[in-house]
Amino acid sequence: MALILRHVLEHPLLRPARPSVLSGHDHLDHAVRWVHTADLYDIAPLLRGDELLLTNGVGLVGVDETARRLYVRRLAESGVAALCFEVGRTFANVPDEMVDEAVAVGLPIVELQPVLRFTEVAEAVNSEVIDRSVARLRHADEISRALSEALARGASLEELIDHVASALGTWARLSDYAGRVVVAAGRTEPRDDEPTSEAPVLVEGTAWGRLTVGTAGIPVGLVEAVMDRAPTVLGLCLIREQKDVSAGLRAQQVLLHHLVANEPTDLRTLESRLLAAGVATSDHQYACIAVDPTRVESGARIVDAIVGSVGYGVFGLVDGVLCGLLARPDEAVEPNLAHSVRHTALAELWPQSRLCAAVSRTVRDAAELPQAMADTRATLSLGQDLRMTQPVISVQALALERLLTAHGNHDATRQFVEDQIGVLVKADSTKHSQLLHTLEVLAACGGSKAEAAKRLHVRRQSLYYRLNQIAKMLDVDMDDPKQLMTLAVAITASRLVR
Repeated sequence: MALILRHVLEHPLLRPARPSVLSGHDHLDHAVRWVHTADLYDIAPLLRGDELLLTNGVGLVGVDETARRLYVRRLAESGVAALCFEVGRTFANVPDEMVDEAVAVGLPIVELQPVLRFTEVAEAVNSEVIDRSVARLRHADEISRALSEALARGASLEELIDHVASALGTWARLSDYAGRVVVAAGRTEPRDDEPTSEAPVLVEGTAWGRLTVGTAGIPVGLVEAVMDRAPTVLGLCLIREQKDVSAGLRAQQVLLHHLVANEPTDLRTLESRLLAAGVATSDHQYACIAVDPTRVESGARIVDAIVGSVGYGVFGLVDGVLCGLLARPDEAVEPNLAHSVRHTALAELWPQSRLCAAVSRTVRDAAELPQAMADTRATLSLGQDLRMTQPVISVQALALERLLTAHGNHDATRQFVEDQIGVLVKADSTKHSQLLHTLEVLAACGGSKAEAAKRLHVRRQSLYYRLNQIAKMLDVDMDDPKQLMTLAVAITASRLVR
C-alpha cells in the first residue's frame, strides 16, 4: 500500500511540529514517493514528482511576491505531493501570497513549528516508503513466478483465474470491456456491499478488459501485489488461447491512428474502421480523450475507470500519447458523454497539480470524430506548453488559444500583442506596477469590477485607479465590452508568444 500525504502528516516524528494544512485540503491522499529537504529557490526542475518537500524558506528570503508565487506554481507543475514550510526561523508564517497561489493550483502547503530535525524526518519516512515497496515487490514476485510457471506448463485461463482466487482466498473473474465475463472462479455474484479490487488487462499493450477480485479480510499489500502482476500473465494467455483477440485490438489501433491523423477520408472508410474496432456508427454519442502517460501512475487504470464508468471504449498509444474513443447509446440516462468522461478522469487524476488529460466535446456525428481527436490532442499539448495546473481540461478551455496557434503567423501575433498591451508590459517592468495583471483578472471575471477587486485583494477605489491608468495608457474605454474582449484576446495571445 502506498504511503499517502495524510499518513505522513500523522507520523509521530511530525506531531511535535503541529502540522497545519493551509491549502490543498482535498489533495491529502496524494501518494508520497520520497521526502526531500531543500531550501533552493530553483528546486522544482530537480524534482521528479510525488515528493514531500521540507523547507524553512531560506531560499525565499530576498525575493518578491511574484517570485514566491512562481516558486509555488513551479512546485505544483513538477507534481510534488506537498510543501512543508517551517516557520519561526526565517519567516514568522507562510507568506499569504504563497498560500493564495497554492490554493489556486491545488498544492498542499503545510505549516510546521520549528521543533523538527528535517534529516530525522526524512530518514524515518523514507525508510517506511522503502519497507512498503520491498514487501509489495516480494509478494508480487511470488505471485508472478507461480503464475508464469503455470502459464509455461500450458495452464488455461480457467486454471490461472483459479490460481488467482486461491492465492487470495477469494473469488475472481475476468471480463472484457463489452461487459462479458470470460472466466470466473469462486462466487460469481458478489454482494453489493462487498469490497472489490479491479485491474486492467492489456493485450499487446492495448486495453482489453479487467480482472476483478473480492478483497474482504485480505491484506492490502497482498491484493496490490496480485493485481499488479496477474493481469500481465492473463494477457499472455489470452493471446495464446483466443486468436481473434489480437486481430480485434489491431483494428482498434488502426482506427485510433486514423482519427489522430485527421486526414481527409470518405465516411464509408471511417465507418468500416469503426465497425471493425467494435464501435457503433449510428444512434450513439462519442467523446475523445488524450492522456499523457508520463504524468500518470497507470494509464491502464485510468482507461479501466473510464470504460467502466461510461460504457464501451477504444484506447491505445499513438505517438507517445494515450488516445481513447468512448461510445455510448443516445438513450443513456446521462446525456452528455464528454461530461461523464471528464468527471471520471478528474476523479482518477485529482491529486495531480499539472495537466495530464484533455477531453473533447460530445460528438454525435461519426464524421466529426477525426477533427474531435485532433482538437483533443492539440489541447493537451498546448495546455502543457502553457503549464496549466488543472489535471483535466475540456477542448473548449483552450479554443481561442488553438485558433491563434493555428493562425501560424507568429510575427503577426506578436505585433498584435505589442499593439494592444505592450505599453502595459513596459510600464510594469519599469515602475513595478501590476497593471497587466489587473487587466488579466478583470478579463477573467468577464468585466465584473466587484469580482476583480475581490480576486486582487484590493479596494474598489484602488481597482478604479488602476483601470483609469490602463484606459489612458491604451486609449480604450474599459466599459466597452467589445474593447475589453479585444484586450482579453491580446492577453491570451501574449501567453502563446511568451
